[in-house]
Amino acid sequence: MAAAACLLLATGGLAVPAEPAVNYDEAKVGTSALPDLLAGPNGTRATSVAAWRDTVRPHQFALLEKNLFGRRLPAVDVTAAGAVERTPVTLAGDLPAVRVQARLRMGDAANLVDVLLYLPRSDRPVPVFLGLNFHGNQAEHPDPGIRLCSAWLADAAGAGIVGNRAGAGSRGICAQRWPVERMLERGYGMATACCGDFFPDRPDGRGDSLLPALGRPAGGDLPDDEPGAIGAWAWGLSRILDWLRTLPEVDPGRVIVVGHSRLGKAALWAGACNERFAMVVSNESGCAGAALSRRNFGESVAAIGRRFPHWFCPAFARFAGRETEMPFDQHVLLAMAAPRPLYVASAGEDRWADPRGEFLAAVAAGPAWKLHDLEGLGTTDWPPVDTPVGRTIGYHVRTGRHDLIDYDWERFADFADRTLLGRPPAGPDHPAFHPLQAPLPVQPPPGAILLIGAAAAAAGPAFTSTAGGAIDWPVRDGVLEVRPNGARSNHIVSRASFRDADIHVEFATNPAARGNSGIYLHGHYELQIYDSANAQPPGDQDQGALYRYAAPIVNAARPAGEWQVFDIRFIAPRRDAAGRITTPGRVTAWLNGRLVQNGVAFTEPRSPFHPYLHGATDHLRRIESRLLETGQGPLFLQDHDSPTRFRNVWILPLDR
Repeated sequence: MAAAACLLLATGGLAVPAEPAVNYDEAKVGTSALPDLLAGPNGTRATSVAAWRDTVRPHQFALLEKNLFGRRLPAVDVTAAGAVERTPVTLAGDLPAVRVQARLRMGDAANLVDVLLYLPRSDRPVPVFLGLNFHGNQAEHPDPGIRLCSAWLADAAGAGIVGNRAGAGSRGICAQRWPVERMLERGYGMATACCGDFFPDRPDGRGDSLLPALGRPAGGDLPDDEPGAIGAWAWGLSRILDWLRTLPEVDPGRVIVVGHSRLGKAALWAGACNERFAMVVSNESGCAGAALSRRNFGESVAAIGRRFPHWFCPAFARFAGRETEMPFDQHVLLAMAAPRPLYVASAGEDRWADPRGEFLAAVAAGPAWKLHDLEGLGTTDWPPVDTPVGRTIGYHVRTGRHDLIDYDWERFADFADRTLLGRPPAGPDHPAFHPLQAPLPVQPPPGAILLIGAAAAAAGPAFTSTAGGAIDWPVRDGVLEVRPNGARSNHIVSRASFRDADIHVEFATNPAARGNSGIYLHGHYELQIYDSANAQPPGDQDQGALYRYAAPIVNAARPAGEWQVFDIRFIAPRRDAAGRITTPGRVTAWLNGRLVQNGVAFTEPRSPFHPYLHGATDHLRRIESRLLETGQGPLFLQDHDSPTRFRNVWILPLDR
């Protein structure tokens, strides 16, 4: 209920309006060339960092000021009004933390800004994620010690906001968007303030905003480059950064600005205006944020201007229906983050925000990083869902709708760990995994060991029986079919062994025995195959599960008889000389284009039916002995009473 309330509030309590000219057809997107982000005022391209810093960046920044967000607002002194509250707290999961609350005065403004900060227990300064929220600090976490927001808020009686003021019923309504405990566990602080403290999010909010205190007009006819709400919100993020940098618990050089939706636009503009932000994160910021306007897909300049005229400078409205005349596009806004790390996140079902347009803007921003001898995204291919990509620019498009969820935060922290903190990845530093899920059948990549396929047949038998001899599974047109033996033990074992590997398996289940089969990784860990297309929610014995250990994240199973595909990254456990596991293994798996296991850590097998126990032979005992000695093992395909079919199976070893 709380999550639904937060989602409704974040869209203004209204569904996205019907726009007669909205385009959701990729065949009808715009094809005009993008402005050159490396061009200076006279058209000369920057070929050095000095030219970018001295000439081109100021010129491109001025285009954004004059035509999109308005002139940059001046810095003012920021002071705490009263004492700064530091309270030791114990959060969910018995997690110790420190809650910091302060009321900040911005220059001569009468309005005070409530800032909330959670810090992990640490003996050194920590990096901090900073982002604004929509509905007050109390909406971001159920902690009863958080002060209720005093700013104007859009009414939502069902979410505890009545008379445009926050009530006790609004506590924690958006907590799913701000996973404090998890980020503290990862070593990051979490800071936030309500956007309404700087500019109430309504068309007539200018007079109640902080802009008049900065000498800006409260209304009337405004100059073309007069900043609006996004300019005020971005300015507010910079002022909070001023204060955070004075705290001994905060690493002043590692504050990350992050924002979702309209506040993602504000985060991007804050990162452009203030290069002291160490990293910039945009989550589904869409039109006038990370998505290219010239594409004419989803929300348009006309649509956003009609609904939210107060967000932008007045000049932006003139580009309604004339996006190709804009002297910039959103790749320029993204490029303002260079050479710092930038992360852009999209959601597959969020067509209004144009996920592909956000990705293409990130690609087009790359030359600004290349100028600094850094790699941007490192790819021009739009990745499958739930598959993060990138180098100094990061990107993902996840499963689901317009929202900010745990998956997004985990990817932001992964990216910050690598690019900002220099922390090693959780597992071995293998190349990024790009699952090959469509169209089926998929051709194996260079270096892959093909186990089932035409080339595999030419190379000789790729599998043995569990006894070490020839297999009796029938092969027809490159498709291998399970031959059940009635004892659920007629598995086949790859001759090839591996430690860490990317594994691709295409399969089709049979209604007999509910399509029961599986993929044994090293023989110890089973990725389940089972007819479970209708299982909701899927359990730890349904397709996509790490059998009897981890249920799949989503049910991505297709009906019996259809060809399906697993792509698996398997990182084997590390063992000592006695064969004991010293470092857990990890499995990440995609099923039919959906992430079903995400870095699940494991040690000893949980299934009581793995082949070294159930139907063991001398041949299998020798294989297990080598596995314990070397850390390398084979791939098994399982017999579990159903004639499941397999084709196009390969292993790509990662550490040979």
